[in-house]
Amino acid sequence: MPDQSVCVIGASGNVGKPTVDALLKAGGFRVTAVTRKGSTASFPDGVTAWEIDDSYPQDELHTVFSKHGSDAVICLLPPVDVNLLNMIADVAAQAGVKRFLPSEFGSDTDAPEVLQLVPMFGGKAAVTNHLKTKVSLGMTWTSVINGAFFDWGLRTGFMGFDLQSSTATMYDSGDTEVNATTLADVAQAVVGILRHPQETANRYVYVQNACFTQNQLLAAIEKSTGKKWTVNKRECAEARQTGGMKLSKGDMSGVPDMILGGLYAGEPAANYAKTRKLDNELLGIKEYPLEELVDKVINGQ
Repeated sequence: MPDQSVCVIGASGNVGKPTVDALLKAGGFRVTAVTRKGSTASFPDGVTAWEIDDSYPQDELHTVFSKHGSDAVICLLPPVDVNLLNMIADVAAQAGVKRFLPSEFGSDTDAPEVLQLVPMFGGKAAVTNHLKTKVSLGMTWTSVINGAFFDWGLRTGFMGFDLQSSTATMYDSGDTEVNATTLADVAQAVVGILRHPQETANRYVYVQNACFTQNQLLAAIEKSTGKKWTVNKRECAEARQTGGMKLSKGDMSGVPDMILGGLYAGEPAANYAKTRKLDNELLGIKEYPLEELVDKVINGQ
């Protein structure tokens, strides 16, 4: 089978870096990182860097997609400007790209309950819905649902657990089950999709390394660190309200409030493993004991 030509937009970001590494490690992919002029990002050997103007001109996108992304385009830009993302998808379809992976990579935006709890995810859903209109042109799509980024979320404190201060923010009862996947396995899911194009065409795929509650995660962290943590309480509804007010004023610090207020709000929005068929086996993703995942983060692995 000839190597697949893959373009990655946003290849230097949190998801982009491990995705590029996974594609190179897997072999069989010619990877092109589409970067904006003036970017200082660097890429591993074996990656072709292709510069385009900061405004993402359609003619420049068409050129790079035609030459280097005929098999797949992986778009990892922040899902903020829906018009821009839809335009990139349009150009990809016009250029004859076979598969498009949009900037999903998170909660189950195919569930109405999720969009109701976290309206800002509506942009992700809108892009996927737009991609559905391109199937008749010969371009298929796959949207990846992986829950929280486990290692990144724990290291940065985004999940509500501050490793530096040994302080946890517990939302509601702390007993809502949530899904999470490490960045390395999110990247492996992308490889698996491209290895199984027919089985993954025109649908959402669902993966996870673990499913757990905040209370279970706190217990695992306290065991791994050997410390008793300080716990602060917060209501999900208040977090979403606060986040919404901040975002309405252009304050992006409201993003974590909105996401965590939705993530921990309760099922079925939180735990898609109860309502969806997981694609772990197909895509080469394993599940691990929560304590093992926590230990790796704590030990810097």
